[in-house]
Amino acid sequence: MMLDRDGAKTTATVNWPKPDTRAQRAWANQTDATEAGACACVLAAAEVTDGLLAVGRAEIMTGADYYVASEGKGINDLEDCRRLEVSGIDRGAESVIRRRLKAELAQAGRGDSSLPATAGVVGFQARQIMMADLD
Repeated sequence: MMLDRDGAKTTATVNWPKPDTRAQRAWANQTDATEAGACACVLAAAEVTDGLLAVGRAEIMTGADYYVASEGKGINDLEDCRRLEVSGIDRGAESVIRRRLKAELAQAGRGDSSLPATAGVVGFQARQIMMADLD
């Protein structure tokens, strides 16, 4: 996958086994599968690009899905955390991913939290992850 972090691009290899019949049935809902895959990919990208790890799931209305922080930080106190808003699209080119990223940044901006925020969007067909910080 191509990782685009505020315009800085790098390539990362993503490997996972082909799902067997049971796994395919368990994830037969395309929306849930896209959301879960996006969470996994964006969390991994945050670690690769920024050294940030998930420390918790964000509450509703915070404008984010996860709290992330450097290793050893944010476990007992969110003061050292960033909010991470995640989204995924199964189909669409780079322009579609970029539009979704802008929307996710706007959502993070409306969130009820003073913590800094980052948004990440996975485009599965385009094999691209875009991430940017909320200004």
